[in-house]
Formats: sequence, C-alpha cells, structure tokens
Amino acid sequence: MSLPTHLFQPIESDLTTVEDRLELLGEEAGPTLGPILTGVLLAPGKRLRPALTLTCGQLFKPSTLGLKTMAAAVECLHTATLIHDDVMDEPGERRGEPALYRQAGNAIALLIGDYLFAQAALIASETNNLRIMRLFADAVAKVCKGQIEEFSRDQEARMWLTREDYYRTIDAKTGALFVLACESGAVLGEASLAAADALREYGRSLGLAFQIVDDVLDLIGDEALLGKPAGSDLRQGVATLPIIYLRDEIPETTLRAAFGQDGPREQAIEEIRYQARSGKGIEAAYQEARHWADDAAARLDGLPRGTFRDLLRELTIGLVDRQT
Repeated sequence: MSLPTHLFQPIESDLTTVEDRLELLGEEAGPTLGPILTGVLLAPGKRLRPALTLTCGQLFKPSTLGLKTMAAAVECLHTATLIHDDVMDEPGERRGEPALYRQAGNAIALLIGDYLFAQAALIASETNNLRIMRLFADAVAKVCKGQIEEFSRDQEARMWLTREDYYRTIDAKTGALFVLACESGAVLGEASLAAADALREYGRSLGLAFQIVDDVLDLIGDEALLGKPAGSDLRQGVATLPIIYLRDEIPETTLRAAFGQDGPREQAIEEIRYQARSGKGIEAAYQEARHWADDAAARLDGLPRGTFRDLLRELTIGLVDRQT
C-alpha cells in the first residue's frame, strides 16, 4: 500500500498553496525553461518533505505564510537533488516517466538542477530568518558531501560497502532533507530549542527508515507501483542495506557479476532479486527500518498533543508499511 490518503488532510489546503507556489516558479521562468520546471516540480509525488515542514510548524502555532514558503523551498530543493541524482545514477525513469536527463541531456539537466538549488535558496530567504538559512546551507552541504563520498568509491568498495558507510551515505543524502524539513518547520513555528531538537532527531530517524524501505522496495517491489525498473540500485552499482545482508546468502561470483559492467549482469541481478524474496536479508532490513521508525515516534513524546502530533506518529507506521 501507499501512504493513507487521509493522512495529510489536516494540511491539505497548505499543501495546495505549496503546489501553487511551485507552479508559479515554472510560470515565471519563461517559455524555454518554464515548461520543463513545471513538468519536474508538479510531477506526481508524495510531497512528504513539505508536509513534514507544515506539520512540524503547526504543532506550535497556526500556519503562516513563512511556513508555507519554507515548505515550497524544501520541495524545490528535493527536486533539485533528484535531478542531479538521476544524471549521476542514470536510472532511466523517474516516477514512471523518462528521467529529465534522458529528455534534455545531461548538461541541461545539471543546469536545471543548479537553477532549482538557487531558487530553493531564494524562496527560503523569504522567511527572513538567519537560522533557517543556516539550516538550509547545512543541508545542501551535507547532501553534496554524501554524494561525493558515494561516487568516490570504486567498484570493489561499493560491492563490499559496510553497514556504517551505508548509514553515513543515507544520513547525508536522505536524512539531511528530512532534518531540514522538520527542524525548519519547528523554527518557524517558534518551538523551544528542546522541541526543535526533538523534531530534528525525529526527522533524521524517519529519513533513515524511509530510505531503508525505499532500498528494500527497489529490490523486491512491484515495478508498476514503483514507477521504475526493480533492481535499479544494483544496475547503478549501489549496495544498499538489504544487499549488505544478502551478501552472506548469495555466491560471490553472482555478486561480482551483478556489480560488473558486462557479461551475465542482468541474469545475476535477477538471481539476487529472486534470492531476496526468500532470504533473511529483507526481514533484517525491515527490522532496522522499524527500529528507526520507533525511534522517530519516541522523539514525539513531550511535544504538544493533538492532530499534528498524531499525523507525525502515523507517518512512522505508514512509511514502513508502504509499497511505493
């Protein structure tokens, strides 16, 4: 299943405002760039990160223009990272459609990603909050550092990636944006330092759980639901947590073939996917995802009770149980 359709109902009108702001960004970009931006910014998606910003802010005070503005900045930044990721990873598809680099070429895709990074910063600056801008800059730096570290590994290092290095990578590439989404919402909601710290840790743990489940679904999920070919991580030479666990269950020759660039690679990838469905690695990865989701839920203790805390708590369950 996907996330429950009712989950974001308390912030539905605010999410519509965020969508409107993203649409305006495309309209203002001119006849050449505008349609491309509209296509990538308004593509179907979970809108999870802006939803977190809106929800974390409204834990403490009613929604404000600044909060909705920051939510739009977070989604704009997220889209920029996806575009850059696709150029480097070459997945072929994104959300069931050809990835932007396949439509416009690598050079144009990179420039569009850069443009969206700049626009995200400009939108965030409209909050007139120095603390927000520091959080934004920290998140961008951490995402870039994580990406650099990942792509600096040679094939051997990728194939034998350690659990510790895996977590360092996803903490940077995924956790950083979840942290920004949650902590910026808390700051704009004028939460106490202790409450903002709690939501920062909530965001980090939720982001780790989200990415582990994403990695599991990439390996064994339904391609029709995922909107991309299953096994994409292996084709990109990326070892994820389920692969780290599965390494003990599959022959090394099969693993090496899957991480190679020629020969029986596709056959090896399909063998690993088949083994994953009956092996212990997937359940071990899910157990870790549940651990991080439980940790995220525990961070909410002591925060204001009500609809918005309930929403954040329900997310810790829905993100682990989802199929997309």
